[in-house]
Amino acid sequence: MKNMQNEVILELTKKLSKLFGPNASSNIQVDLKDDKSFVTEIDLFVSNLVKQKLLEHPKYSQYAFFCEEDFQEYVFPCAILDPIDGTRELVKGRPECAVSLALMKTPVIDDPSNFAWLYNPFSGFTLDTEMPFVPTTDKSIQKILTFVSRSEFHKGHFDKYLDNPQIDITPRGSIAFKLGLLASGACDFIISLAPKNVWDIAAGTILCAQRGFHFYENGKRVTTLDRQNYKGALIWAPDSLAPIILKAFESEFENEKE
Repeated sequence: MKNMQNEVILELTKKLSKLFGPNASSNIQVDLKDDKSFVTEIDLFVSNLVKQKLLEHPKYSQYAFFCEEDFQEYVFPCAILDPIDGTRELVKGRPECAVSLALMKTPVIDDPSNFAWLYNPFSGFTLDTEMPFVPTTDKSIQKILTFVSRSEFHKGHFDKYLDNPQIDITPRGSIAFKLGLLASGACDFIISLAPKNVWDIAAGTILCAQRGFHFYENGKRVTTLDRQNYKGALIWAPDSLAPIILKAFESEFENEKE
């Protein structure tokens, strides 16, 4: 997979350098989809590039391709791609977005044959399931840190939790980007109150599970990504903190936000 990842990184970097930074030579093309969300030339570029690379790959050429910009039937084995999760951040030039790719032989989150990759094209931050890592031990902390959606934060969805003495809530960009931060140890848990598609969360969920952070939907642990959509309070947390976190946000279960 490293060759494919490096090729995607190289081509995407060359493409972005023409749109952002001191040597930018053109403006990014942005359109609105039917649901009023953004789609950019970068989304389409990455989608087409990754799809082509997978078709050329001896192991993954037979995987179904399920992508935000190119989706049909959701069947396994499946390549699940969000070419740029955090398009709004990308358009603003805010470095809080990520390429999110999950290559799932089965829908079981902790299936060791599944592969996941997150890549931030602005910082160069990359994380995948083949990278070796040293598990951290629980540490004594006074407050636990979570990153939440900027839009959910500014809509006031977390206002009633800001005075919680146990939890520190900070807004960050896309869900894939936040899950990458969680998997890398930058925070203690992630919560989202808006519905998510599987391409938003598949890669990040696999990476987090590999590192001991489990996925909960409305307080119930999710062990398979066999559905296209997930709704309600979505939480990724380690076993040591899950009881505290699930109790703190219990009122959000089944309370779907937009």
